[in-house]
Amino acid sequence: MIIIELFGVPRIRAGTGRVALEAATLGEALRALSKSCPGLEGPVLRGGSVHPAYRISLNGDRFVTDPATALSDGDSLLLLGADVGG
Repeated sequence: MIIIELFGVPRIRAGTGRVALEAATLGEALRALSKSCPGLEGPVLRGGSVHPAYRISLNGDRFVTDPATALSDGDSLLLLGADVGG
């Protein structure tokens, strides 16, 4: 199970701050998130990728962009605006 935590605009558009789903790659996770929270598609998500105004952190350690990035059970993705953190 992958946990995706949403902050700022993504949280507002999704109507939730946390989504749990099954995915083996970042691209699969983003496509599943888009289906689970359709309000994200377009403004935040675009198919299996994220709009340039947003960033995804894997386990709070590093930012990831490659849809082929492998995910493991228990991984956490943070979806936030690129301007977060000053």
